[in-house]
Amino acid sequence: MLARRRRDIPLHHQVFLVLQDEIAERRYAPGEVLPAEADLAALFGVSRVTVRAALDTLDELGLIERRQGIGTFVRELSKPEPLTVPMMDLAARNREIVRTTRAHVVEFEFKPAPRHVREHFQAEADDLFQRAVRIRYMNDWPIMQVTTYIPEVIGRQFGPEDMEGGSLYAILQRFGITFGSGEQIVTAAAADPIVAARLNVAIGAPLLKVVRIHFDSAGQPIQHFELLAPPATYELRMPLKDF
Repeated sequence: MLARRRRDIPLHHQVFLVLQDEIAERRYAPGEVLPAEADLAALFGVSRVTVRAALDTLDELGLIERRQGIGTFVRELSKPEPLTVPMMDLAARNREIVRTTRAHVVEFEFKPAPRHVREHFQAEADDLFQRAVRIRYMNDWPIMQVTTYIPEVIGRQFGPEDMEGGSLYAILQRFGITFGSGEQIVTAAAADPIVAARLNVAIGAPLLKVVRIHFDSAGQPIQHFELLAPPATYELRMPLKDF
């Protein structure tokens, strides 16, 4: 998957940044095998030599373990607990985003969720979810990618045409889904080849990453939301008051 690359960062380091990020967020869990070098080369649109150099760096940092003739595995690593900061007035932010941007659906399917999403829903490996990926544009310029997972029983009630241009938050409310509470996690990520092409950034470019888990009034999880955006196009502001 070819995407615009950063000339100031070697290709192997761009690949390393993306893989390091995916390991850190457990897209590849400890003990899990990474894709083969040929598959990674095809994904990133680079040579196997470039992929091998990226894997060398991961190996030097102790993030992976190479087993001759078997594959490359992710190591178990301990990490500190993240700093958690609450964010307020998400509904107002959502209204502003809908007012100033338009959404285009680029992926829509029903499939099992990845491990890190299943953990939030306490779902089984074969449970189906509605997975939708949308790109939001401002003045025809892509500014963010939003990926949502919704339990199948909710997701079967509407399709991609309902999500085109509008707000998923409003759609769920229209079908009687009540938002009771939520959790928001703000971190950073490196652009993988697919996201880089969609957002017109370089592979490995830094992105703001916002993950939200929404619950209904009964405390049941109803949506897993992930936003990726270049820092220049999206910012989070939180008012501070006197203690």
